Amino acid sequence: MSNDIKTIENNFVTAMGSGVAATTHLIALVQSVVKSEQGGVIASAIARLNKKGDVQGSRAVRSIVAAVFVGAKIGVAKDKKTLLVSLKDAKVDVAALTRLVAAGGEKLSIRDALVKRVKGETEVKELDLVKYAEGLVKRMAKDGVTSAALIAAIQAAAKA
Repeated sequence: MSNDIKTIENNFVTAMGSGVAATTHLIALVQSVVKSEQGGVIASAIARLNKKGDVQGSRAVRSIVAAVFVGAKIGVAKDKKTLLVSLKDAKVDVAALTRLVAAGGEKLSIRDALVKRVKGETEVKELDLVKYAEGLVKRMAKDGVTSAALIAAIQAAAKA
């Protein structure tokens, strides 16, 4: 079993160049950890991503692990080098695990909205038009665009 888990970990780290493939391997990795109740393989994968300089990937894995294994602790060992994932007091959030598996079926990329989906944050916020306009005005001033030019551009685009 250990060799199978290590193979899954290797496949996951190798597939990080393709977000969809990485998601598939991450699902297999998380499911194997659920069965084995051993977080070492997750810690190893995170450490390997950190070593490669993949901060975004490492952060995504940490967030997904925290969502699926509620109460899991990710930290550094006493030697100040080894990364540890303790599942001692963790409980598996079945709903988060289900969302992770479903996201894999939808071919979501680990580099995209996967973390929000697993956490259950799928609510789309309503557009605050005033706030959007304020940001647009600041950007226009920075780029030297006048409001008259923007209005003309919007009118032209609306006619097209």
